[in-house]
Amino acid sequence: MFNLAKGLGTLPWALSLRTLLLLAPLLLILVAACSSESDDPIISSEQESGGPEYSAIIITTDMSVGESRVLFGVIDRQGMPVPGTSSEVGVYFLVPGEDARVLKESVTANFVNWPTAVGGAFAANLDLDIGGLYEIDVNLTSVDGTQVFAQASFILQDHPSTPAIGSPAPASVTHTAAEAEDISHITSSLAPDLDLYQLSIHEALLQNKPLVVVFATPAYCVSATCGPQVGEVTKVKESLGDRANFIHIEVFENPHLIEGERPTTDLVAAVQEWGLPTEPWTFVIDSQGLVRGKFEQFTTAAEIEAKLLEVF
Repeated sequence: MFNLAKGLGTLPWALSLRTLLLLAPLLLILVAACSSESDDPIISSEQESGGPEYSAIIITTDMSVGESRVLFGVIDRQGMPVPGTSSEVGVYFLVPGEDARVLKESVTANFVNWPTAVGGAFAANLDLDIGGLYEIDVNLTSVDGTQVFAQASFILQDHPSTPAIGSPAPASVTHTAAEAEDISHITSSLAPDLDLYQLSIHEALLQNKPLVVVFATPAYCVSATCGPQVGEVTKVKESLGDRANFIHIEVFENPHLIEGERPTTDLVAAVQEWGLPTEPWTFVIDSQGLVRGKFEQFTTAAEIEAKLLEVF
């Protein structure tokens, strides 16, 4: 897994991240389609050669020692989605140099519906204490009553690309409505919630009040979850009012200058400062400015609000 905050090879960091911000959601669409109504199969080379009956596919791109939220989908040998409401997941550490694995956690992963054509994904919270290679065993009962077993592997980094849980949130200077000639200059949302553009992140962190920050590009998000994700943050804002601050950061500078569907403008500085490998990302920050929750890709208002209520 690439550490995008350090760049990629000899390419400029911004170019590498812009490219991956565009490409990573394409992969996420393939994965998330595991829960859609699409007739187009997603078939791995292992499945084509007569591999396992079912496979799990990891969506999450930034997992590290400590608390992480893992997203995954399940497909059959024909590459078609295997729907279910929840699954039981065993998380195993693969012992280096040995044909052995150690059970580290057993968790329930609930299915999270995404308000888009891609359907959704299974989500579970993990708390792992050592980096390295891991394998998950997924057991679920499909909607037609079939017992399903699937596996996937992932690498757990020692340190995350994005701010770690419990670490200070970067005091990024970000755009606000007050400085913008027009709101379309700082957000690609077609119906922006103006409340989300009143404060810069650095200003909000000085108010000793919990904060929710969502990084997303509503009009140019390939996975189509960015606009809905900003809408989920607005739902939390409407529920909790001024007990917390809420900010949306458009990931591209001058979104109003973008032509067609391929963003060509620079990324805002906060994308690099927060080490984002993809988008959307949503962060929950406490009144002391410490990151207490973070969610890659789509997460519901209920999940965000539950985490926010923990820090009040």
